[in-house]
Parts: sequence; structure tokens; C-alpha cells
Amino acid sequence: MNKRRLVFAAIGIFLAGLLTGGVSMAFYGKMRLAPLVRMDKLGAAGFFLERMDFALKLSDKQKQEIRPIIEDTLARIRESRIPCISGEDVALKAGAERIRPLLEPEQQDKFTAFLEKAKERRKKFYGQ
Repeated sequence: MNKRRLVFAAIGIFLAGLLTGGVSMAFYGKMRLAPLVRMDKLGAAGFFLERMDFALKLSDKQKQEIRPIIEDTLARIRESRIPCISGEDVALKAGAERIRPLLEPEQQDKFTAFLEKAKERRKKFYGQ
């Protein structure tokens, strides 16, 4: 009887830890990954406007007037990043060329896919 209680207590503690860990990871995922998903859905200007609306409680009129300003500002930021992005491309290509010889043959295709995915993410984020 005493041994049985000990086993049930251990199982209960394990399940409580499992539940706590699962809830914590779900919360972490929501807080860290949700903004990136929202940005993909709304676009950069829509995402930024939504964040401003949440913080400032903008009226519909204010949103209509502010949206073109945000879009213009983001376009100007993108233009200013063009030289930086070109430099990043050169650096990333050089880094990839140094990494490739260190990879196994079966890792080469995965590495190519990894680089393409990173390039697509950067393209969505920076619009370049």
C-alpha cells in the first residue's frame, strides 16, 4: 500500500511537470513566433499599424491617414537598405562557400534549402 502511494505520487508529479512544461512552451511560442506569423499575413505596414493601434487606440480616420505615411516610411527604409543588402549577399555567399566543404554530401541539399528559406524570410521582411 505504501509503495503504491509512492508510485502514484511520482506519476502525479511527472504529469504536473509535463502539463506545466507544455503550457510554458505554448506561451513561449505564442510570444516569440506569433509576431512573425502576423507580419506575414498583414504585411509590414499592416503589422506596424496594428501595433500602433493596439498601443495608441487609433480611430478609423487616424488609421487611414497614418497608413500611407507608414508605407512611405517603410519604402524609404527599404531603399536605404539596398547597399547593405548587397553587402550582406556577398558576405552570406562567402560564408556559404566556406561552410559547404565542411558538410557531408547528404547535408548539402538541406543546406541549400536552409539558405533559400533564409533568403525568402529576409525578402519578406525587408522587401528585397
